[in-house]
Amino acid sequence: MSIFGTGMGMDMNLRTMFVVGALAFAGVLAGCETMSAEECAVADWRYLGFSDASANGSDRFGARAESCGEKGFAADARAYAAGFAEGMHQFCQPSNAFNYALRGSTFNGACPAELQGNFFAAYGDGRRIYEARYELEQARNRLTVIPGEIEDIDDDIRAKLDSVRGQPQADRERIQREVDDLRRERRELVEERRDLDARLVYLERRINDLRYEIGNRWAPW
Repeated sequence: MSIFGTGMGMDMNLRTMFVVGALAFAGVLAGCETMSAEECAVADWRYLGFSDASANGSDRFGARAESCGEKGFAADARAYAAGFAEGMHQFCQPSNAFNYALRGSTFNGACPAELQGNFFAAYGDGRRIYEARYELEQARNRLTVIPGEIEDIDDDIRAKLDSVRGQPQADRERIQREVDDLRRERRELVEERRDLDARLVYLERRINDLRYEIGNRWAPW
């Protein structure tokens, strides 16, 4: 008898325990669909369908079936599909969509029609926040690197200018061209740092605007 029960009358505590267990089990297998002979022998295909769907909405039946088939075990497509459909109802909740997007995860599947609208609205809001946060982090990281790059250029310029003494005319001209190139590169870094400082202010304001616009509509963040 399936652990899913026969309908919505499943005890809520039992359902909660099952969902937690399914998500944990999915975490073990999410990185690789290959199943061992032992897993194939005892596989509850409805459970696997539910855990795959509720973890990230991905249908892994083909890879699982192939893996078990190579070991002499048949997959149950009907049971997997039934579990997957139930798992998608779990996965396609707006709060889950929002947090899923906040982590930078992508979803290219389809939700049940009655859940599709709110799912993609929440996912879109989460994605906007994620992208703004990511760009802010990249800008901050770049700003921490630029001073060291400028310092390295300054060291190179000093070294080249020190080396020019006593050099033939042709070498002095070559070194001067190299110094000019380094100075141009330094100016570009200074300009980049100025642009990033302004971008940082914009992105911080953008995130504050998103916090005001979205608030905790889907989930706290």
